Amino acid sequence: MYFEDLAEGAVYRTGSHVLTAEELHEFAAAYDPQPMHLDRDFASRGPFGDVIASGFQTMALAWRLWVETGMDDHGRGGIALGDVRWHRPLYAGTELRSIVHIEHVRVTSQGKGLATMRFEVVDQDEALLLQFTTTGLFARQCHEVGSLAVER
Repeated sequence: MYFEDLAEGAVYRTGSHVLTAEELHEFAAAYDPQPMHLDRDFASRGPFGDVIASGFQTMALAWRLWVETGMDDHGRGGIALGDVRWHRPLYAGTELRSIVHIEHVRVTSQGKGLATMRFEVVDQDEALLLQFTTTGLFARQCHEVGSLAVER
């Protein structure tokens, strides 16, 4: 999608992904090696009762699901991430998907397309796992050059 295709208030649902125990372990070992993510015995005595995915893995999976829709094909990079809130832990075997709300779109003073999106990451029962917002640049189909509109 180009910037012009993004409408404030639009909502998109991604496909889903079931997190495997192997994926959870590999991500945690590489990027967030805390015992709540890696040590089943330790985790069983904690507040979650079992190992849980890193919150950053949950966010990365949510983003991957968005990219797989193809709607970010004309994305040109992120410039902000905020309002991150983890509501529930993600366990192996959970199916998750993203619900993406287009909250704000505008053209910058330099003529770039800017969109703020709110992600809600839910499980197979629609329980909210994670929320965050991201602001990114999107390619425009048409931009001004002097007084001429140039199509891409």
